[in-house]
Amino acid sequence: MSAPNEHDWRSFAVGFATPLILGAVYKLSSSLLAAAPRVDDKPHAQGLKVVITGSTRGLGLHLARQFLSLGDDVVITSRSVAAVEEAQRKLRQEFPGCQVVGVAADVSQAADVERLATKAVQELGQIDIWVQNAALSAATKAPVASTPPAELTAVVATNLGGALLGARAAIARMTTQPGGGKFFLVDGNGSWGNATPGNAAYGSTKRALVQLKDSLAAEVKGSGVGVHICSPGMVATDLLLRYADNPRSARMINVLAEDPSNVAAWLVPRFRGAAGNGLYFKFLTPVNVLYRFATSSRRRNRFVPEGAAVGSSASYQRLSGGS
Repeated sequence: MSAPNEHDWRSFAVGFATPLILGAVYKLSSSLLAAAPRVDDKPHAQGLKVVITGSTRGLGLHLARQFLSLGDDVVITSRSVAAVEEAQRKLRQEFPGCQVVGVAADVSQAADVERLATKAVQELGQIDIWVQNAALSAATKAPVASTPPAELTAVVATNLGGALLGARAAIARMTTQPGGGKFFLVDGNGSWGNATPGNAAYGSTKRALVQLKDSLAAEVKGSGVGVHICSPGMVATDLLLRYADNPRSARMINVLAEDPSNVAAWLVPRFRGAAGNGLYFKFLTPVNVLYRFATSSRRRNRFVPEGAAVGSSASYQRLSGGS
């Protein structure tokens, strides 16, 4: 994956924040009056059985940790065998009382996804929750006209094709098991309809996931299966921090980004407690965006030193796990 340039960051930041800010005042009263999403943050007697794709690093890994901390059993996945084995080893050490199953799988390949789902049922007994977290961005940020065809098709195959294949495998099993199940999509930049120049393949696939959620929710209605989507917002991963090398992106990240462990701690209880069908969980709401900008002075240098070279900073080294 290539380093985002300043134009990418400006597009991302403006596209992310603008519709949220413009809609915040209108939505403020309804947001305050709306019923809070159901939260389930207590261990279950048997533990829930969870599959998370793209879960050997970043948000996916923190989601796995959060589920395990609540006594659930988890299947982690990645295309890399080595990454799966390393994450599995660490998680088993950290949570010895829970089952951690590792499966190397490419979510864009139907055979791999079927093997993943079959292995999950064999090892855990059933699949209560499936989180389709795996996603891919083009290796080079460029207009579609100058992007290699292989990069375009790989992004679409992973992000949209993978979501379809994951839904197919998960829903087919959930509809035949006691208690049904829950299937979660994960949105991203482009989901809210903003342009993503230089990264059109990624943005268009994320936009498509919103429609896919609605279609799948209609298909599973009355089956005991719920299909939902979550918006983790801007997550402070290594990639995001490493390439925030200009004042605009640094400031936007410090204001809007959140540590993946905090995002996971917010999302997982809502995944577990989700009832019904077709929900959209948003970590970063319009009201929250307004609050963050109103208190932006307290968020300076929170993740990225503003006005300093990120790669050489002690702050970045600390956040990214460096010494």
